[in-house]
Amino acid sequence: MKRLASLFLVSLCMMQAVVLIAQAIKKPEPTFALSIEEDKNAARIHPGLYRLLVKFTRVTIGAEVEQFHEEAMGMYEMIVLHDGLPATETDAMRDLRAYRKADDNPTLRNARLLKTGESWTIPLDVSDYYDMTGLGAYQITVTRESLPLHLAHNLPYSTTVRSNTINIVVSQGTGGTSAQTAKKAMPRFALVLSAEDPGDVPPLFLRVELDNTSNSVIRERKCWPFMGMYNLVVLRDGELVDVKDGIERLRKSRAAVACPGNETLLEVKPGAFYADRVPLSNFYVEKPGSYSVYVTRETYPYNPAKSVLVESNAISFVVPEPPPVNDTSPMNTPSHAPQ
Repeated sequence: MKRLASLFLVSLCMMQAVVLIAQAIKKPEPTFALSIEEDKNAARIHPGLYRLLVKFTRVTIGAEVEQFHEEAMGMYEMIVLHDGLPATETDAMRDLRAYRKADDNPTLRNARLLKTGESWTIPLDVSDYYDMTGLGAYQITVTRESLPLHLAHNLPYSTTVRSNTINIVVSQGTGGTSAQTAKKAMPRFALVLSAEDPGDVPPLFLRVELDNTSNSVIRERKCWPFMGMYNLVVLRDGELVDVKDGIERLRKSRAAVACPGNETLLEVKPGAFYADRVPLSNFYVEKPGSYSVYVTRETYPYNPAKSVLVESNAISFVVPEPPPVNDTSPMNTPSHAPQ
């Protein structure tokens, strides 16, 4: 009997421990709700652009600073089905995930104090992240974790909040605007090119200054081996110069999206700039002639729907012909007879 009583007490204690653990990790109710709708004016910006308006509303009593990370799309996730099947992700979606993974300790620069019933709305260009070029119906839902930052640590306590689901039908001629009537996207930066050392002819390194001309922070993942995603254009005596094999390898590496080396998070505030070095001598043969060099870069390298190609100023320099070799052999040295 004593043994049975002991086993009963042990079982009772274990059950109580399980109940306590379950209570301890009970997920709190989310403090917000989500709703989405399609922005019907998106096609005026670019044909084929599909944009959501995501509304975040505080539903609990009281006021609180909500965690909101604008540069990582507010930590929103998208569920996109094309005629009932998962839509194909674009390189931009994979790049955004890599950005979030690298940005494991973000600074909240857009925290907002919301009272009960208050909300804010942000645009979310779903066609940047999922291929919506195919005809048919797309069912779209947006989700967000109640504790999106440091999710690995908050997972037991975070709740997934889902928006309503909307349908967007892509048909032939959808949007009602043509490329001629669509509003051209504005570049968010300007490029200023100069020689890093004006005394070097030809320049060994170029200095590329990316000036933020927009009214928002430019924040993106920088892969150092990708050379800032800049493209070099070099002309010699008015004709394009053939590139070395290094440029071709660089282009193939960029196309693979995944960074093959070190990467950091780049942040440029409105009105500020970021300077990069481009090793000109690594990629082009130095032959005599008159040179003109400039660089180009896409504003959104992996988001073609809203990207604009930005071109820098050009710099010029002349690589002179090598000096003639003087033949100073004894046979050709004039002799002077003694007087």
